[in-house]
Amino acid sequence: MKLLGIAIATILIPIGAAILAYQVAYPSVTLRYRLTLEVEVDGQPKFGSGVIEVTYSKQPQIAAQHELAIGCRGEAVVLDLGSRGTLFALLREDTDSRSGPEWIVLRAFNFPGGSLPSPVEEGIKQVQHVSGKRELPLDSLPMLVRFRDINDPKTVERVHPQNLVERFGPGARLVRATLEIVPPSDPLTTGIEKRLGWLPQYNDRMLDGRSIETISSELRFANSLSTRAFKRRS
Repeated sequence: MKLLGIAIATILIPIGAAILAYQVAYPSVTLRYRLTLEVEVDGQPKFGSGVIEVTYSKQPQIAAQHELAIGCRGEAVVLDLGSRGTLFALLREDTDSRSGPEWIVLRAFNFPGGSLPSPVEEGIKQVQHVSGKRELPLDSLPMLVRFRDINDPKTVERVHPQNLVERFGPGARLVRATLEIVPPSDPLTTGIEKRLGWLPQYNDRMLDGRSIETISSELRFANSLSTRAFKRRS
């Protein structure tokens, strides 16, 4: 038994050392944050929030592969406005290229240019110290959308954050948006399929039903969106 233990240790110790060496050479950091939107409808406040996870990792550079790898998990934030409809804050950027879920946390905490500082190892160290809650500029939010018919993905429409009246009628306005770092034990938001029952049937297509994005689509905006804008698991 003693010899067996020595043999096992002889195998496991080098493996453990190799894993540790890899983690030192290629560090990563994972954050979870809660994105909250507040909308006022006829003077009444409405809230919607969701917990999203983002991971920044250094990876080996192979050929043209980038040194920084970014992963994101979560769902679009859903805000129920009652008879006015439902507002969604997507997992993708709008006109501000740094308003997507991977970058918005860096923008919120004043990282220069909303980017991870270089070198990657130093940027990861800085992200490890991020904490607290920040208010977001309304013109730098993820893309906002609604559906004229929530059961028909082809009816998706972009919502301008400064002009909710256009899509939701008089008396509707976006008041504020906040981003707060939460503990890793806080669960990711789930259940968007309960709102969008068609979502599982569109995993291999755009919202206009086509298999690829193309400028020839008659429903150009719907054709620009896929289910990854609403739900990501990696």
